[in-house]
Amino acid sequence: MLDFIKTNNSDEESITVSQLNKMAKSTLENNLPILWIKGEVSGLKTYSHLYFDLKDEGAKISCVMFAKLATMLDFPLENGTQVEVRGRVTIYPANGSYQINVERVRKVGLGALWEAYAKLINKLRDEGLFESKYKKNIPLFPKSIGVITSKEGAVIRDVVTTLRRRMPNIPVIIYHSAVQGADASMQICRAIRTANERNEVDVLIVCRGGGSMEDLWSFNEEVVAREVFSSHIPIISAVGHETDTTIIDFVADLRAPTPTAAAELVARSRQEWLDILNGFEYRLKNQINGCINYKQQQLDLIYARLRAVNPTVNLRMKKQVISELEIKLKRAMMFLLANKQQQVNELGLSLSYLKPNFINHLQNLSFLSLRLKNAITNYYHNSQQRLENCNLRLKSLNPESILDRGYAIVRDNKGKVLKSTNQVKHHAKLLIILGDGEIAAIADRNIDSLQEELI
Repeated sequence: MLDFIKTNNSDEESITVSQLNKMAKSTLENNLPILWIKGEVSGLKTYSHLYFDLKDEGAKISCVMFAKLATMLDFPLENGTQVEVRGRVTIYPANGSYQINVERVRKVGLGALWEAYAKLINKLRDEGLFESKYKKNIPLFPKSIGVITSKEGAVIRDVVTTLRRRMPNIPVIIYHSAVQGADASMQICRAIRTANERNEVDVLIVCRGGGSMEDLWSFNEEVVAREVFSSHIPIISAVGHETDTTIIDFVADLRAPTPTAAAELVARSRQEWLDILNGFEYRLKNQINGCINYKQQQLDLIYARLRAVNPTVNLRMKKQVISELEIKLKRAMMFLLANKQQQVNELGLSLSYLKPNFINHLQNLSFLSLRLKNAITNYYHNSQQRLENCNLRLKSLNPESILDRGYAIVRDNKGKVLKSTNQVKHHAKLLIILGDGEIAAIADRNIDSLQEELI
């Protein structure tokens, strides 16, 4: 260990005290591992850091725990406490004092507890007690709630107050049990067993306040873990503070960070349920409106397609075209009549200037006027006749009119209009459309001229 120190002669160079302390510090830190050291606390001084001595029957050593690590202590450090410290052995170079830089402190015996804790966790995990498939659902609307804890503690008051404030109509049944001490684990098991035998609650809250590992140890017992696992009533574990973790937290169906939080989880407030229902209502309305809008769009599309193929609509459009043509014809005839009348007037004016053979011209004018009127009348009658003929032809082309005269339209099972007997197979399904309805038929055979005598 001290191979760097040479055997010096009197004429060799010496070293300073600071160099010696640094060499000793380096030797200790490089050759001694980080250790767990057991002893009694004495001479405790609290500043920003903690300074104390660790002693046993035959010796003592100075210790320092720096402020950042000291804030992580989970129990108050006091003189006379038997502890185990984990740290690095070193030398403070300024005065050459031999000390331990402490990283962690635990009470004597906690090492065995932690070892038992880890061993039991591994055992129960290997058996599958922590698997999610065994977790029971916490009821949304419990008819009654059970609480396993001590009647004397402040925890029960907080839990009951929270439950009554949030759900005053739900009865709360308390199963008293010690939550600390040698007999606590058996009392907790007995309370769980009693609740299951009575079967009077829908959910159980197992809870207690915070404390050290020794205080919470009854919730790390194997018998308690197995009783929680075997319960047919869903169990919420709410032991200690949020940072505390016990074995029943892994086995329980749900873990709450605090007892009050467990009460809030199992009994939602009226406003929370109203918010949830309002959310459901909002989403349902959106889905219904979206569905209605989508179906309306589909209906509009189908209606547009139906109008495009509807023969009644086509006939109506043709009638509208004929009406427009009739109006145009009448306007043209009126224009032609007015034009001819204007020509007659012009001719009469010209005749008034000429006035030769007045009587003959007057007779000729009367004759021409009569011919003009006859021509206009004939033209009008002819046009009217043409219009009526167009209407008759349009009506004759109307499939509905043809059907009313005794004709029929025959379609196959695909809706195709049949125009020839060659398109009909034996036993083919047919649809015969008449003027007043439709008839479904099956083709028996085709009839030709040579087979008419068989009918």
